[in-house]
Amino acid sequence: MFELLYTSLSPSGLTHAELVELLESARLKNKLLGITGMMIYHEREIMQILEGEKEVVETLFQTILEDNRHTSVNVFYQGDIEERAFCGWSMALKHLDDKAIKMIAVDYEGNEQKASAISMLVDNQNRGKKTFLSLLETI
Repeated sequence: MFELLYTSLSPSGLTHAELVELLESARLKNKLLGITGMMIYHEREIMQILEGEKEVVETLFQTILEDNRHTSVNVFYQGDIEERAFCGWSMALKHLDDKAIKMIAVDYEGNEQKASAISMLVDNQNRGKKTFLSLLETI
């Protein structure tokens, strides 16, 4: 089993309707591919974790790289895992609100006035997956 976490920017941001459309499409595709995961969205920032067979995850990620809804794509982490953390979710979505951002900012050593919610996670690799899991509990 393999997981990949990446960040990206949406060029013009996504409306609620566009997020719902993206989520529905991802859920259908991921279910067929045996992919599980979660997406976090805040303003124009996207952070997503994908889990599945390595070749399948890498092929899916290649389509994300080619998708014009994603720019400035950066792999945050990738590696082998023993088991899925998001089984039961072909794709979960958490649109960050003020409460979730405050949770992310707890103990953040940077200046959260200047750092975005996603960059706070990227700045501290130990927080990335743990934060996904804690946000999953709020869905």
